[in-house]
Amino acid sequence: MDLLNGLQIFLEGLAHDPVAYSVVLFVYTVAATVFLPFPVEVALLGSGQTPVAVVALVLGAGKAVGSVIVFYLGDKVGGGLEKWIGTSKVFKGLETFVEKTRYFGMYILLSIPGMLDTVPLYLFALFNRRGVMHLRQFALVNFLAGITRASIVLALFHLFNIRLV
Repeated sequence: MDLLNGLQIFLEGLAHDPVAYSVVLFVYTVAATVFLPFPVEVALLGSGQTPVAVVALVLGAGKAVGSVIVFYLGDKVGGGLEKWIGTSKVFKGLETFVEKTRYFGMYILLSIPGMLDTVPLYLFALFNRRGVMHLRQFALVNFLAGITRASIVLALFHLFNIRLV
């Protein structure tokens, strides 16, 4: 949690500069999508001076870029990941869900606030090997889910009067 607190303090220091905040948010979102085990919403708390639409677009763009990286990494780590998934009933259930719902299911899962992106994205990326997922749609769904997720979280902040820095 020290890393999250450090990120929060760092972002609070950038809150007055929408450009710097947006750049850091983009980089953090890409990292959270590819390998960080933290939800992207942590970074939204420091967005006080940045327009909501910009925050949502930056978060969506970061998720789209991160998803392209995951799409290709999923192909590289697929064999080991499939062996690991084969031992888990939860992941087998997610695999079945992915097979049945494809892009719509991915959009729903990745639009849920607090969802860690890395695990579901690698699961979806595995389907790259089977030709079920295609890069353009994969990235577009991640972009749209990022915008949706940021919008939901920022609306909840507003609804519950959570003040952004």
